[in-house]
Amino acid sequence: MAAPTVNTTPLAAGDASTRAVSLRWIIGAREDLVWFVGSVASSYVLLVLYVAGILPPFPMLLVWAVLIDAPHVFGTYSRTYFDREERRARRRLLWSSLLFFAVGPLMVLAHLALVFFFLAALWAYYHLVKQHYGFMVLYKKKNNDLAKTDNALDRAFLLISMACPFLLFVARDADAMARVPAALAGGVSYLATALLVATIAITVVWIARQLQRAVQAQPLDVPKYLLLAAAIPMHWIVLLTPMPQKPLAVVAMLTIYHNLQYHRLVWFHNRKYTGDGARERFGAAELISRRLTTYVAFGVLFGLSYQLPRRLLGEAYGQQSLPTQLAASFFWGYAFIHYHLDAKIWRVRRDPAVGKALLMD
Repeated sequence: MAAPTVNTTPLAAGDASTRAVSLRWIIGAREDLVWFVGSVASSYVLLVLYVAGILPPFPMLLVWAVLIDAPHVFGTYSRTYFDREERRARRRLLWSSLLFFAVGPLMVLAHLALVFFFLAALWAYYHLVKQHYGFMVLYKKKNNDLAKTDNALDRAFLLISMACPFLLFVARDADAMARVPAALAGGVSYLATALLVATIAITVVWIARQLQRAVQAQPLDVPKYLLLAAAIPMHWIVLLTPMPQKPLAVVAMLTIYHNLQYHRLVWFHNRKYTGDGARERFGAAELISRRLTTYVAFGVLFGLSYQLPRRLLGEAYGQQSLPTQLAASFFWGYAFIHYHLDAKIWRVRRDPAVGKALLMD
C-alpha cells in the first residue's frame, strides 16, 4: 500500500455543482480506483478459486481471517482505544462497548445460542452493507451530491438491492436455513420474494432518476456510480452462485472487498498521527501508524490472538457443545465492538475532526 497521494481537485473543469460529470475522489483517482472500487476483484478471485476446487474452505477462511479480516478490526481499535484523544472524547462509548463480550455467553447460557448466532450473522452482513453505504456517502459529500431526493433514493437502492440476494441465498440454501430460528424460518421465502419485487422497482426508479439528472445537466457522481457498480453485482453473484459449504465460504468472499476498502481508509485517516508532538497528543496510535509495516505487524498479531483460536474452534451456530458455543460467542465480541464503533466514528458531518482527517472539504 503506497503512501497516500491526496487529490481533492476535481478532474473536470468547474465546480461540482455546475459540471455535468463530477469526479472528486476521497484520496485520489488512482488510489480510489484501486482500493475502494477495484479491490472487488479480490472477491471474484476467491469465488473462482473456490468454485473451481483449487482453494479448500478451511485454509481460505483461516488465511483470510488472520491476515486480512482481523487486522481490519484492529484498524478500528488503532484509532479509538489506542488514540489518547479518542479515549478522552468517547470514554463512555469505548468502555461501554466492552459489554459486547458478555452478550454472546449470556445468550448461550440462556439457551438462545441459535438466536444469538443468527443475529450475529445478520449484523455481520448489515455491517458490510453499511460500509458500502458509508463510502457512498463520502463520495456524495465530495461531489456535492446531497439533494434530499437523491439521498433517500440512493440509500433505499443500496440497502434493498443488497438485502435481497442475502435473503434469496438463505431461502435457497439448506445449510443457511438450518441456522435460522424455527419461528422465523417460515417467513424467509416470502420476505425474499417481496424484496426481489422491491429491488426491481427501486432499480427502475433509481435508473430513471439518473437519466433525469443527465437530461437536466445535473452533475453525475461518477465515483458513486463506480462504487455501486462494483459492490452490488458482486454480492448478487457470490450469494447466488452454487458452491459447497456455502454459508462458510461466502463469508470470506463477501468480506475481503470490505476489508481492503477499510484498510486503505484507515491508513489514509491515520496520517493524522504523524508530525511533531503526535506521540504526546495521540499516544500509542502514533506508534502503530508510524510505518505501514508497524501497522500491519500489529494487525497480524491481533489476528493471531483473535481469529486463529476462533477458526480452530470451528463454526458455531447452536448445535455444538456448550464450551464451544461459549467460546465462539465470546470471540464475536471483538467483531461486535468493531461494528458498533464503526457506526459512530466515521460520521463526517457530525464530527469535524473526521471530515478534516479525510479531507472532505
